[in-house]
Amino acid sequence: MVDLFQLSREAADTPFDLSLADSGQLHDLRVVRAVPNKRLVCHGIWNGQSVYAKIFIGSQAQRYAARDAEGVGRLTRADIATPALLHSADIGIQNSAATGRALIYAAIDDALNAEQAWQQCTGAQRLGLALKLVAEVAAHHHAGLMQTDLYLKNFLVQGEKLYTLDGDAIKPLPQFFARRTALGNLALLLSKFDVLEIQIWLPTLLQAYAAGRGWQQHPDERQMQSRIAYYRRRAVRAYAEKKVLRQCTDVMVSRSWRHFLAMSRQNPNAELQQMLLATPDSLVEDISQQRLKSGNTCTVALAEINGRKLVVKRYNIKSLWHLLGRFWRSSRAADSWVNAHRLLMYGIATPAPVALLEQRFGPLRGRAYFVAEYTSTPDIAQWLQSPSVADDQKKSVLEALARLMHKLMLLQIAHGDLKASNIHVDDSQPVLIDLDSLREFRCKAWFEASHVRDLRRLLRNWRDQPDVQQSLMAALQKTYGDHPLLAKALQA
Repeated sequence: MVDLFQLSREAADTPFDLSLADSGQLHDLRVVRAVPNKRLVCHGIWNGQSVYAKIFIGSQAQRYAARDAEGVGRLTRADIATPALLHSADIGIQNSAATGRALIYAAIDDALNAEQAWQQCTGAQRLGLALKLVAEVAAHHHAGLMQTDLYLKNFLVQGEKLYTLDGDAIKPLPQFFARRTALGNLALLLSKFDVLEIQIWLPTLLQAYAAGRGWQQHPDERQMQSRIAYYRRRAVRAYAEKKVLRQCTDVMVSRSWRHFLAMSRQNPNAELQQMLLATPDSLVEDISQQRLKSGNTCTVALAEINGRKLVVKRYNIKSLWHLLGRFWRSSRAADSWVNAHRLLMYGIATPAPVALLEQRFGPLRGRAYFVAEYTSTPDIAQWLQSPSVADDQKKSVLEALARLMHKLMLLQIAHGDLKASNIHVDDSQPVLIDLDSLREFRCKAWFEASHVRDLRRLLRNWRDQPDVQQSLMAALQKTYGDHPLLAKALQA
């Protein structure tokens, strides 16, 4: 018998069979998603047909399975499309007297989850998919239901048809404050879209929602923008500031009295893990590594491990007083790790974070290391000076940089050090690096001063190249319009 608890932790790709308590059997199961020690979602074969099996394990298995089945029943009774629940049965669990529960759902042929479909869409196609999702949520609310876990992966797209997944998250819409709750639920969905797209699409999406509810007027745009920003920040902070600092699907964590190590599970590297735990300084001090920066505060090197190029930043301790000051605060390496995940969640390009190591004495922090994928692309100053780059390409990149700055403004994020060397160009898109000073602000007033400083620092990169500076200013004015922050930044 397969060990389901181990499978949920490792999410191995090896196919397996599973016997059901009623003598049925699931064949050729492959793990699609796993929640350690709680649940697996697998694709496989049951009674000769393609199915998805939700396998619940642990002490609450029966309870969660019942909630999932109940939610699917609610959708079915409301005539909202969802994959059919074909069968449910108990399962035995290896080395345990307890039983789990399997729910078997029909597989929807030629379907993508909405996140996959979204990544394949561009422009008007994205707006079309967004309108379908909003109409689906309006149908939920009209039926007195709401999907409390509104991620794009919880919808399937099959041609023009949309299916709602995850019965466990389907709850009745409360009778009291129903409108307010429904609009909060809609804002949760809209927070999954890019902030620049929402700026343009929001009136259209709100009109579509109002039509789905039979309302004469659509919800207030300003209030919805505020709700959307709240849910967007909440989701990013829950992931970037908490989840990636503990054991989860995306990150492996090892901690002891002497260290804290977090490593991405994408492209795992056992040799890098061993070096970080045993001899981390060899990643920057070894003669075989290429030193990129030698500073009193920070040392940066290019390391190559198993053919994979990585940038290793070591944040040094300058003195005893510096050590005492850093003991209690988050390390700059941890700030870089968190901020890299933050930007990626917001759809802002930055090299993929690979590892974070903090040397510790119990709860007290010392020297720290941040490892990221190496980007061989030139920084924007080098790229703009290249004779092989045409003028229209330069204009396109400067406009993309202006859109990036506008996006950072909408998200209330300040980079803090916008030197040209911290902005690279990859496939005509700006890529931000050196994130240890980056900050997401809660207070709009405090953010505005930081954004003005960012804009001024950005423009200073080309004070000796007035043609480039003027082109960037024109791109910023085209993107920002008459926004007062840009006007303030352009003041002498």
